[in-house]
Amino acid sequence: MTNNGKYVDWLSEIVKRHEKEGGFDDLPGLGKPLPKELLEDDLLTTVIKKSGYKPDWVVQQKKIYQKLETILMKVNTETNSKDIAKMLSEVNEEIKKYNLSCPFSMQKNYINKDNIEKQLIFWQ
Repeated sequence: MTNNGKYVDWLSEIVKRHEKEGGFDDLPGLGKPLPKELLEDDLLTTVIKKSGYKPDWVVQQKKIYQKLETILMKVNTETNSKDIAKMLSEVNEEIKKYNLSCPFSMQKNYINKDNIEKQLIFWQ
């Protein structure tokens, strides 16, 4: 809708008029903080949480952690560096995919034989 070439937001106009007429002056709870129930998660977030849904990157994180534990056990017990190198390469590919799907603040570093113990802490 236009009014002299200017867009008119009818809903805002109605709210402004109601405010000028004093329609918001005697609302219950005026000047009081909102109840905590209204400040909690919205309905969609509540349903998602109660259903047990987890984003793919959270599921990936747990799988990578389990693989890192397995690799760490092999590093401490075996000397076959080819198998360990292959496993590290595979898990680093998974970390790459994980980093592309998770929030920036949750991204992790790649793993090598020297830093696996330190990095395992960040994957818990």
